[in-house]
Amino acid sequence: MSTSNPVFIGVEILHGAGRLRKAYAYAALDADRELLAIGQGDRDEVLAYLGGQAAAIAAVCAPRSLKTGPAKQAEEQLLEQGFSLEQTPAKLKGCPHWMRAGFDLFQRLDDFGYVPYPNDEADRQCLETRAGAIFWRLLGNKLPLPPSLEGRLQRQLILADQSLPVPDAMDFFLEITRFKLVQGDLPLENIHTIEELNALAAALVAWLAGCDPDRIDMLGDPASGKIALPALPPALL
Repeated sequence: MSTSNPVFIGVEILHGAGRLRKAYAYAALDADRELLAIGQGDRDEVLAYLGGQAAAIAAVCAPRSLKTGPAKQAEEQLLEQGFSLEQTPAKLKGCPHWMRAGFDLFQRLDDFGYVPYPNDEADRQCLETRAGAIFWRLLGNKLPLPPSLEGRLQRQLILADQSLPVPDAMDFFLEITRFKLVQGDLPLENIHTIEELNALAAALVAWLAGCDPDRIDMLGDPASGKIALPALPPALL
């Protein structure tokens, strides 16, 4: 990457959102891991942000394309390592809406000049990742909690341990009282939604790809599509 000021963007597509307008969550970091943007929007809003960057690495939590051979090697590797994920079909008819949205998003990124990572000459690059697998890797190949309130707190703590700019999730417990709990008045304003946390996790992968590539593990092969994840610590290999 020839520029010194790239933006590192993570995109999550809401599973089960159907054609819901705000079906995309995105987060962006700078080289110092400061938060530049976070939110939810429709495809056009996300594309406007991605297209407006002079230099960026974008990590999208979706497959780049349909399965082109007997297996998508990266997905097979994840299954062999113990992480279960929804596999990419060979035909569009068998794809859920979020996968189709991912194919479309990658095509739009191609149109904007985003090329597959890694490419030292390109100012705009993109890669495929999976949010659940990112947290699984960051936990040393242990599955995170389900995406409940507890799971959100856990994921936010995991991201804080990676020096991402998220509020301290432990403060949530300092604000809980018996009265608030009975009334259902929980202090959730500083706890990100699961979609935002997934987008932040993807932005972390994009940041690692650009700023600390030795900590990126590229599963699979170019022919069937690679999946980028944080590398396991050497002690766990």
